[in-house]
Amino acid sequence: MNELIGTLLYPLGITANYTGYYYIIYAIELVASDPSHLMLVTKDLYPAVAAHFSSTSSRVERNIRHTAGLAWDTNPILLQELAGHPLQQRPRASQFIAILTVAYKKLLAHEDLYGQQCFF
Repeated sequence: MNELIGTLLYPLGITANYTGYYYIIYAIELVASDPSHLMLVTKDLYPAVAAHFSSTSSRVERNIRHTAGLAWDTNPILLQELAGHPLQQRPRASQFIAILTVAYKKLLAHEDLYGQQCFF
């Protein structure tokens, strides 16, 4: 599992004791490698994650939706910073994946949340 994505999830209250933690990490890795997965979330992304974990698409969606709610309840300010804009309500599961994928790509590029180059 990708530890860098884990560093995004922990401050949002999403830890490894949630099934959604693993689903989210794998979904972000898939979307980071091929953003077209976000175009057909229910027909492409969730089934791919479900197949990887021997689960079902509905379970994957439910667990990711639960982790999005957990993140919203735990640290909405950080979630909005990651999103780059104010959020009026909890993001849908697909929005949550998109927000985290952008944040993950910025970390990979050694950029802060605002696109500025970081040296760490």
